[in-house]
Amino acid sequence: MNTARNWRDYVRFLLAVILMVAGITHFVVPDAFILSVPSPFEHALFWIYVTGAAEVLAAIGLLIPRLRRLTAWILVLYFIALLPVHVEALLVDEAFFGFSDDGFMIARILFQLTPIWMAWVSRETDTAGVCPGLDHFDSLLKARWKKPFSWHSRGLLVAAFYNIGFGIWAGVFPGQAFQLFGMEAEIPLFLWQTVGMIVGVYGIGYGIAALNEQKHLPVILVGLLGKIFGPIGFVFTYLNGDISLSFGIMILLNDLIWYPLFFSICWRFFREKNPLERLT
Repeated sequence: MNTARNWRDYVRFLLAVILMVAGITHFVVPDAFILSVPSPFEHALFWIYVTGAAEVLAAIGLLIPRLRRLTAWILVLYFIALLPVHVEALLVDEAFFGFSDDGFMIARILFQLTPIWMAWVSRETDTAGVCPGLDHFDSLLKARWKKPFSWHSRGLLVAAFYNIGFGIWAGVFPGQAFQLFGMEAEIPLFLWQTVGMIVGVYGIGYGIAALNEQKHLPVILVGLLGKIFGPIGFVFTYLNGDISLSFGIMILLNDLIWYPLFFSICWRFFREKNPLERLT
């Protein structure tokens, strides 16, 4: 147990150092970050200073036990929200430290998973935090993960983060999905932003369901129906010639890869006697 705690402490300290250095750099050489500010955000210097200050404060928060868990959870969402920024750099061929080829930019997007993982690991602490509700949520997750079929709960939490990230992506950068697949947006972008909002709300539901997926099966069923109707709608739209086949990657990521998880949860629920008793 001590060994596990020690390596998590090292990860937390390393993340704090990285954030502190990155945050200070925002103030020392702000011009170096100008091109990294996404196009929807005007007044680039303002956002450079804001994110720099946020990263310095986050580094401090990770080192204060009572702030650690709250800071780490916020950082998980913060790093997820930064993913579309890296996607924009890929779309506009922006140079990053002298590198601008697509392979490097794709690797940069994938590498963003590392700070997300580091922030997740950093939330582990034995000290009660300033947000009792978050402490309780975390303790309920840990208790659920000690029971059978813990992968159901873990998978739902991943789905929650994915959906929230997708919601942020579609809401703030509604044109990126169409640019990625070489398509012209033939619908008003606010409709795509609405889709993102709905998907993001699903993410909140999945996060709650991760505490007890059998009790919250209605959330899972609604999500599964969406993942069934989505591919059907895509096939119909593609056959009508209204959408590119390459856009099917969105169907793969949003719907198809989640089938094993959602069907497994439903199968476990309905195969037992009196399943409806678990909803009360």
